Amino acid sequence: MFDVVLDIDDTLISTERRMQAIWQRLLDRKIPMKAIKTLNMEQIFSKFASPSQKRRKHELQKGFWDIVLCLDKIGIELLKLDKPIAFAAEILQEWSEQCTLTYLTGRTENTRDLTLDELRRFGFPTENIQLVMFKIEDYEVVRKEKPIGPTLINGKAKLFSSIAKNRNIVRIIDDYPNYFPIYKQFNVPDRIGLLRSKLFTPQQYINNGATRVIKSWQQLRNDPPKP
Repeated sequence: MFDVVLDIDDTLISTERRMQAIWQRLLDRKIPMKAIKTLNMEQIFSKFASPSQKRRKHELQKGFWDIVLCLDKIGIELLKLDKPIAFAAEILQEWSEQCTLTYLTGRTENTRDLTLDELRRFGFPTENIQLVMFKIEDYEVVRKEKPIGPTLINGKAKLFSSIAKNRNIVRIIDDYPNYFPIYKQFNVPDRIGLLRSKLFTPQQYINNGATRVIKSWQQLRNDPPKP
C-alpha cells in the first residue's frame, strides 16, 4: 500500500472567509478579501491595525491564534465560514480506493473532532485515513508564550518524519512553499504545490523543492497517484 499526504487548510478547504472574519473581529474594522488573499499576517496587521492596536501587537497576535486554534470558542463558530476547494473531495474519494490518505495539518489536536466533522461535511474521505495534527505547544512561540523555541516548520518536519518512517509516501500536496524543503528531504517523488497565486509565484514552490505546481485540483482529475 502507498500513501498520499495532504495539507488541509487552503489545500482542501478554503479558510479565506474565516480569516477575514477573525481579522475584522480583532481589529474592529472591515478588511477587504483582497487583503486576505494577497497579504500575510504581518502585512495585514501593519496595514489595518490602528496605532493603539499596534501597541498591543503581542496581545492581538495571541488572540488571533487563539481563535484560529479554537482555544477561543468564537473560533469554533467561525469554522462555518470555511468552504471546500473545488474538485478536491471528489478526486480524493477516487484515490482513497487505491491508496491511504494522510491528512497532515497545522490544526491542533483539540480540533480533531471538529476537523473530521468538517471533512465529512464537505465530502472528503474520513474512513481508513490518518489525521496527523499539531499540538498546542507547537504554537507557543507564534502565540508569544515563549520568546524562542521550535518554529512551525520544525513542527511540520517532526510530524512528517514520523509519517515517512513507516509509510511509502508517493505524493504530497500543499499550498505553502516553505514546507517543500521538508518533503524534498524525504525524497517524496511527487511534490505538488497548489498555487496561491496572490501570495506566491510558481517559482517559489519549485525553488523550495516542489516537483510541479498546479492551479486547480481539476488538473489532477486524470492523474491518480502511482506506487
